[in-house]
Amino acid sequence: PRGLIPGTAAGIMQLMLPGLGAGVTDHSNFFDDPFDRIFRSIPYIWGSIFAADDAEGDARGRTIRDFHPEIKGTDHNGTRYHALDPEIFWWAHATFTWEFFRARELYWARPLHRSEREQLYAETVTWYRRYGVSDRVVPRTYGDFRDRFDTICREQLELTPAVQWVLDPSSN
Repeated sequence: PRGLIPGTAAGIMQLMLPGLGAGVTDHSNFFDDPFDRIFRSIPYIWGSIFAADDAEGDARGRTIRDFHPEIKGTDHNGTRYHALDPEIFWWAHATFTWEFFRARELYWARPLHRSEREQLYAETVTWYRRYGVSDRVVPRTYGDFRDRFDTICREQLELTPAVQWVLDPSSN
């Protein structure tokens, strides 16, 4: 349960990527029932992570991917987006990866050793591959992941309409 506490930050970071935020805004009932998306998504995501075997995990991952082919359009900046663009799809996954590591940093007394961090990161890459979306954008190591994640946070995330609503629902 402690691992879910950073989930709010992960969700906001997802919505801060313009294409992902626009996809949620344009193709879900997020503004009417923001928790519906969470409660619909989490069982599928957790099922792909903690599947009894690889075949089940792969099938669950493809199910998640197959919810997304029609999620496309133009974001608030006028840039086209598609939910299955590997950069956008990976960002959603990357925020979950960040969430796992952040929870570990905050709520466990013993820090992970370098080999344990690399192993946990490798497991998140296996989980991402279950979606069947190109993994060309996936960093090879945990250090590479941290660098890429930090760069995206600095250079690409912004106050999208979806995030503005989360921070102040009365503004819309």
